[in-house]
Amino acid sequence: MKTLKRIIIWLLVIIVLLVGVAYLLPSSYKVERSTLIKAEKDMIFSMVCDFDNMELWTPWSLDMDTTVVFENIGSCEVGAVHKWDGEEMGKGEMMITELIPGEMIVWELGFEGYSQKMLAGMTFVPEGDEWLVTWNASGDLGYNPIYRYYGLMIDSDLGLDYENGLENLKTLCEGLPDYPGIEVTEVLSMPALSVKDSVSVTDIGTFLETYYPMLYMYALRNETSPTGHPYAVYHEPWDSLGMNFIEAGITTTKQISGENEIQSVMSPGGKAVKAIYFGPYEDVSTVYSAIKQYMEVLKLEPAGNPWEVYVTDPMQEPDPAKRETIVYFPVK
Repeated sequence: MKTLKRIIIWLLVIIVLLVGVAYLLPSSYKVERSTLIKAEKDMIFSMVCDFDNMELWTPWSLDMDTTVVFENIGSCEVGAVHKWDGEEMGKGEMMITELIPGEMIVWELGFEGYSQKMLAGMTFVPEGDEWLVTWNASGDLGYNPIYRYYGLMIDSDLGLDYENGLENLKTLCEGLPDYPGIEVTEVLSMPALSVKDSVSVTDIGTFLETYYPMLYMYALRNETSPTGHPYAVYHEPWDSLGMNFIEAGITTTKQISGENEIQSVMSPGGKAVKAIYFGPYEDVSTVYSAIKQYMEVLKLEPAGNPWEVYVTDPMQEPDPAKRETIVYFPVK
């Protein structure tokens, strides 16, 4: 009995000592890791800020926990929330609390069963032709002695995840095309009028110049107004004879009936990759190559035919280098 009593006393002493030491340990933590990324700044920022893109580089993904379910409410704006619930990753959420596009972003993270919040953030600072991306985290460990001891390991544990995530982000961004401003967006489908025909590559200009004025005049005669800019949908790849089935269209304020070759349709819309091009139309293929690379890197699947919106009227702008075309490629 005396031996058992001594053991219990020593255990109590050790527990008291461990608890006492715990309260001498730091009550907060800070983790920070950095990497240099050679890519377009806005592209890097969109990979970080857009919750839909985080799955492509974050260390906390389906690769870590195949049971996890993600939910995004908003994206790349203050107040947007990313939630997760999985057997390995547990349950929690993070909210964007501060945001300066292209410069910094701050998230507040909460975890089920843990009352303390974590603040995490990223900063983006130019270094020559590269960007220094720094990922940090900080928080209060509270009064739980177990959390105080874990604070001694959090830099190595979380730091390793940060290093892996930053390496993934670097590989992802440096694999994206060197073309500024490509993004995934949602396009609103609107009432429209269009004409479809099989056209050779050399006759595209003539085809569009013939039918756009016809569509505009038809809309005005039928008590509706053209809106936005004219567009063209390329329904098929170019065949061996250099022909493509093209749809020339304009959006209108309301739906009206068509007549003869003029059809009443809805303009193309939905989720699409968007890129803006300035220059002569014969060189627009560079944009398509960049979009294709972008889709391959981000693992985006095509969901239809590409279309172009002609922002600049060639009759108003004689310099082809200044003519603006927006290219959309629908994705799932």
